[in-house]
Amino acid sequence: MTIDSRARRAWREPLFWLVAGLPALGVVAGIGVVVAAVKSGGSDALNTDVRRTAQIQVEDTRADEEALRRGLSARLAFDQDGGIDLQLRGTVEASALRLQLLHPARAEFDRQTTLQRDADGNWHARLDGLAGHAWNLRLESADHAWRLAGRLPAGVREAELAPLWQH
Repeated sequence: MTIDSRARRAWREPLFWLVAGLPALGVVAGIGVVVAAVKSGGSDALNTDVRRTAQIQVEDTRADEEALRRGLSARLAFDQDGGIDLQLRGTVEASALRLQLLHPARAEFDRQTTLQRDADGNWHARLDGLAGHAWNLRLESADHAWRLAGRLPAGVREAELAPLWQH
């Protein structure tokens, strides 16, 4: 009986790396997924209040239905200096409106401002730092009686807003 003097160590065998490396890679990837999930927070794409009954989530759509009933729609325009101009179509008696800019993935980037009406009936506000991001837009009255929503892709300066739910 002879002993092979050329015996190879385990870490030099490809089969060792296949047997030990794949589970190790799975553990590292699993930890990465958990870290990414924890860092992303619990933010939804749209931050709406929902009522949960059993496993069903029900959203209150009265504000959307009210906007639809009033025939509301809007056009938002953003300039390079942070100015926001709103042309609102429909009947509104408010003197101030709330505009929310919701980041599609990171809630900590969400922004909001109050739009004020001028003598001509147009609405204006200022908000810096909007360039380079895509935004989900939500416009609502101060008393939350109605709301409009829209989307502003990155690099675009105008957006249309309409009621979220339509019949």
